[in-house]
Amino acid sequence: MPKNSATGFVSAFFAVVIGFAMIWHIWWMAGVGLLGAFVTLLAFAFRNKEEVEIPAAQVAQLDRSRTAEVAL
Repeated sequence: MPKNSATGFVSAFFAVVIGFAMIWHIWWMAGVGLLGAFVTLLAFAFRNKEEVEIPAAQVAQLDRSRTAEVAL
Protein backbone atom coordinates (compact mmCIF):
# COMPACT_ATOMS: atom_id res chain seq x y z
CA MET A 1 0.00 0.00 0.00
CA PRO A 2 1.34 3.46 -0.76
CA LYS A 3 2.29 5.68 2.16
CA ASN A 4 0.26 8.81 2.86
CA SER A 5 0.98 11.75 0.61
CA ALA A 6 -0.37 15.28 0.23
CA THR A 7 -0.04 15.04 -3.55
CA GLY A 8 -3.79 14.76 -4.14
CA PHE A 9 -4.58 17.86 -2.10
CA VAL A 10 -1.81 19.89 -3.73
CA SER A 11 -2.87 18.76 -7.21
CA ALA A 12 -6.47 19.74 -6.47
CA PHE A 13 -5.31 23.17 -5.28
CA PHE A 14 -3.42 23.81 -8.50
CA ALA A 15 -6.38 22.54 -10.55
CA VAL A 16 -8.60 25.14 -8.85
CA VAL A 17 -5.99 27.84 -9.50
CA ILE A 18 -5.79 26.85 -13.18
CA GLY A 19 -9.59 26.75 -13.50
CA PHE A 20 -10.03 30.15 -11.89
CA ALA A 21 -7.30 31.66 -14.06
CA MET A 22 -8.72 30.20 -17.26
CA ILE A 23 -12.23 31.46 -16.54
CA TRP A 24 -11.06 35.01 -15.87
CA HIS A 25 -8.28 34.98 -18.51
CA ILE A 26 -5.48 35.56 -16.01
CA TRP A 27 -2.76 33.95 -18.07
CA TRP A 28 0.12 34.47 -15.67
CA MET A 29 -1.86 32.72 -12.92
CA ALA A 30 -2.68 29.86 -15.27
CA GLY A 31 1.02 29.51 -16.02
CA VAL A 32 1.89 29.47 -12.32
CA GLY A 33 -0.81 26.85 -11.73
CA LEU A 34 0.47 24.67 -14.55
CA LEU A 35 4.03 25.01 -13.30
CA GLY A 36 2.94 24.09 -9.77
CA ALA A 37 0.98 21.08 -11.02
CA PHE A 38 3.98 19.94 -13.07
CA VAL A 39 6.37 20.32 -10.13
CA THR A 40 3.93 18.37 -7.93
CA LEU A 41 3.81 15.60 -10.55
CA LEU A 42 7.60 15.44 -10.70
CA ALA A 43 7.91 15.42 -6.90
CA PHE A 44 5.44 12.54 -6.69
CA ALA A 45 7.11 10.60 -9.51
CA PHE A 46 10.57 10.79 -7.98
CA ARG A 47 9.71 10.27 -4.31
CA ASN A 48 11.90 7.93 -2.29
CA LYS A 49 9.27 6.66 0.12
CA GLU A 50 8.82 2.94 0.10
CA GLU A 51 5.43 1.35 0.15
CA VAL A 52 4.02 -0.47 3.14
CA GLU A 53 3.64 -4.20 2.65
CA ILE A 54 0.79 -5.96 4.41
CA PRO A 55 1.06 -9.76 4.66
CA ALA A 56 -1.73 -11.77 3.04
CA ALA A 57 -2.50 -13.50 6.34
CA GLN A 58 -3.20 -10.16 8.01
CA VAL A 59 -5.48 -9.08 5.16
CA ALA A 60 -7.38 -12.37 5.40
CA GLN A 61 -7.76 -11.96 9.17
CA LEU A 62 -9.08 -8.42 8.76
CA ASP A 63 -11.49 -9.62 6.08
CA ARG A 64 -12.83 -12.39 8.32
CA SER A 65 -13.28 -10.04 11.27
CA ARG A 66 -15.05 -7.47 9.09
CA THR A 67 -17.34 -10.16 7.68
CA ALA A 68 -18.17 -11.28 11.21
CA GLU A 69 -19.01 -7.68 12.23
CA VAL A 70 -21.30 -7.18 9.24
CA ALA A 71 -23.10 -10.49 9.89
CA LEU A 72 -24.14 -9.32 13.35
